[in-house]
This record gives sequence, C-alpha cells and structure tokens, in this order.
Amino acid sequence: MAAAAVVVVVVAAAVVVGTAVLTSHGGGSSDTESPIAQVEPFTLAPVIAGQPQATLAAVPGHPLVLAFFASWCAPCTEELPLIEKLYRSSTGGPNGAAAALTVVGVDELDQRPDGPDLVRSAGVTFPAGYDHDGSVGSKWHIDGLPITVFIAPDGRVVAYHRGQLSQHQLDGLVRRLAVASG
Repeated sequence: MAAAAVVVVVVAAAVVVGTAVLTSHGGGSSDTESPIAQVEPFTLAPVIAGQPQATLAAVPGHPLVLAFFASWCAPCTEELPLIEKLYRSSTGGPNGAAAALTVVGVDELDQRPDGPDLVRSAGVTFPAGYDHDGSVGSKWHIDGLPITVFIAPDGRVVAYHRGQLSQHQLDGLVRRLAVASG
C-alpha cells in the first residue's frame, strides 16, 4: 500500500514538472543559442481553411519572425497579440504594402477546433500553419512553447527565444534582427 502511494506521488510530480516545462519552461523566458544555425524550410496548411499557407524558404530574402504557439499554452495566448501587432506595424496588415519584416506562425500539435479558435480570438492575420504531427516543430527543436525565432534574410537564425515575450523583449529582438539583416 505504501509503495503504491509513493508511485502515485512520483507520477503526479512528473506530470506537474512535465506540464510546466512544456507550457512555459518553468515560467521564465530567455534568449538561448539556437539549436539550429540555418532555416529548416517548410510549408504547412493554414490553421484556418482559406487563409494562406505558412511557408518558409531556405533563404527567406527578408527578415522573418517565426512564432511557434498552441491554444493549450497560456503564455502563447498572451503573446500572440504582440506578434500580430508586430506584423501589422511592419506590413500594414494582410493587405499592406511590401513587408519590412515577415511573420509566420506555426500552431504546434494543437487540437481542432482549438487552434482556429485561438487564431481568430487573437486576431491573427499573418500566415499561420497547422503542424498537426509535430514534424516542423521537431526540425526546429521545439521542446516547449512559446518559441519565437528571428531569421535574417540569408536564412541565418539571429535569435531563438524560449518563453513568453514582453513588448520590450520583442522590440529588442526585432532591433537585433534589423542590425543582422543589414
């Protein structure tokens, strides 16, 4: 009986720790060295049918912000409006002029209809693709959410941010991307 109680406590502790790591890396956020140096290209079907595909070329040709998110990730739901604001300010929105910066989103391992509901409620207009099987996330070494990657026009990864971004952090990383993009 005592052994069974210990097993239950150990399993419960593992679930709590695992959930904390997956959703927010322990509540913190950090700019870490990217686990990849160059872009891993992909094309994903849109989160919402009828919207543009989410595509990333090996050499994007312009500065790009890549945002990995999911509806079950509370920090993601708070961060997405900041990413949308960045997109709208740099492009004029979905029908704006030529982009100084591109944003692409990846809805990572989400359930239907949760992903589309999140994209709609956050007012996302940037291309957002659905990574239903985690294959894109695996190539990008996504081991928690949110993760935001800042990519130079030549495909170099300039910054790899784990955890929720504040407006101040996002602004600083966008400036760093601009400098790296020459």
